[in-house]
Amino acid sequence: MSFFEKIYFKPLTGLSHFVSFLFHPLFIPFYTVVLYFYLSPRFFLLKNIRFLEIYLFTVSVLIPLLFFITLKYSGLFKNFLMETPRERLFFSWMILVVYLIIVNKILKFHIFLELVPFFLGISLALIITGICNYFGKKPSLHALGMGGMISFLMIWSYYSRTFVLPVLSILFLIASLVLAARLYLNAHNIKEIICGFVTGVITQILAFGFAYYFL
Repeated sequence: MSFFEKIYFKPLTGLSHFVSFLFHPLFIPFYTVVLYFYLSPRFFLLKNIRFLEIYLFTVSVLIPLLFFITLKYSGLFKNFLMETPRERLFFSWMILVVYLIIVNKILKFHIFLELVPFFLGISLALIITGICNYFGKKPSLHALGMGGMISFLMIWSYYSRTFVLPVLSILFLIASLVLAARLYLNAHNIKEIICGFVTGVITQILAFGFAYYFL
């Protein structure tokens, strides 16, 4: 049954797949950066914003997405939602390298340094989930991404004295829909959802603490 057939014959299943894809963990960092630029009271040159958005989209979304499509058609991946621990382990290590490259790029040019804790936190979270995947466990990467994005914006808004309550309210609603979709599709149980979300939150707290003292 195709994606559109699922929407027509099984609307809840189709909607759950759509929400899971739209807020796939691969896209979360890009969404977070866009929100950061939208909410930040700092002045940024438009060319710098566009450069980072295009660079981030190309490196962290487009290239991995094309790589995933290649692996899927080669038979190494079953689908884009990564249902097995082996697929998730591969994803974790591949994206970890991408995020470390992005951190290096940001530090090299000394702009957008406020984004460093986010990418460090996500990188640490991927290391943790990668270890879990190695032992056959699969914390929810969707929950991890949503937890990381929400935590970053909360902590960053506190330090930057930026009012983001309406945005956070919407993000909590979206997170609830995403996690409910993952449960509805039986992609995860409640323990894996909680584990992923808590990992995303804690690693952001640790990353901000590290950045505060060492950067």
